[in-house]
Amino acid sequence: MGYPPISLAHLRSLTDSTGIVQHAHHSVPNRRLGYTTDDNARALIVAARQYKRTGDRDDLNLAIKYLSFLHYAHTPEHRFRNVMNYRRDFLDEHGTEDCFGRAIWACGVVSSSSLPENVRIVAWKLFNESIAWVAELEAPRAKAYCMLGIYEYLQANEDENGLREKMIVLADSLVRGLNEYGGRDWGWYEPYLTYGNAILPQGMLVAAELTGRKAHKEACRRTMDFLTEALIVDGRLEVVGNDGWYMRGGDRAWYDQQSVDAGYTVCLYADAYRLSGDQTFRDLAEVAYSWFLGTNRQGLSVYDPTMNACYDAIAPWGLNLNQGAESCVCFLLAQMAMEEILKSKG
Repeated sequence: MGYPPISLAHLRSLTDSTGIVQHAHHSVPNRRLGYTTDDNARALIVAARQYKRTGDRDDLNLAIKYLSFLHYAHTPEHRFRNVMNYRRDFLDEHGTEDCFGRAIWACGVVSSSSLPENVRIVAWKLFNESIAWVAELEAPRAKAYCMLGIYEYLQANEDENGLREKMIVLADSLVRGLNEYGGRDWGWYEPYLTYGNAILPQGMLVAAELTGRKAHKEACRRTMDFLTEALIVDGRLEVVGNDGWYMRGGDRAWYDQQSVDAGYTVCLYADAYRLSGDQTFRDLAEVAYSWFLGTNRQGLSVYDPTMNACYDAIAPWGLNLNQGAESCVCFLLAQMAMEEILKSKG
């Protein structure tokens, strides 16, 4: 199958001198809704990985811009504000736990990236100043983001802050959630499937790789099997809809299917293939990626070749025509993951 080429054109159109604008009205940046650290963190990961692909100064400049946003969002208490209006005023004192986790993930990626050392140092400092807060986290996805950040950080940096022990604590806490809520018919960390589901087993996947602990490997395997059974239906990806989600013992929502969830699912399977070499995960990554290209419940292409962009969601009536930052960056993360798979196939 031929896949569309990676293009940061829409990412650049959403980005101004401050950072990436959170939402779009169709294909046009919606400046009225401002910015978030959430989106700038994930855009930073995309820019860092794109710079590795190209070595292009324009891609480096993007990465610096997004990292500068995170640096500005960083508080004296070493946490991160999240929501900023178009006048560059933050609207919160402290962002959500998920915002914190995404920032740690991005700083971990950049700390081990091919970006120039004088750029990496900033991410390294933000990571190390903030990492102690992981002990306070309660939100499962925030923990998973931090697990990804710790794993990425350790690819090129020494463990000077007990990061492996922090990884064990985070992974153990997710295992406890699985033990509490899991059952014969429900192999999951929570009593529901909601948004960004794939990030949870992806965090456990890298934790198991780092710690080698049997409990972490078993939790990863069980939850990946459960999620695959839930999401791969009749040979295609069926993202859990946000119009009701999927509660244990209840009916699942089939709409609205969000692009962020499809992108995260591609990245989960791509990581599983990278770490295991199991052909099954490569095949699942390709099935998940094809959701963007029309193999989905509506048979519609969520990828927009004219704008090199991605629509936000699939709704009962068709496509949500907005093309905001979250869908843009998560599609690009999926594209980059698929490119690595194609390289491995030779």
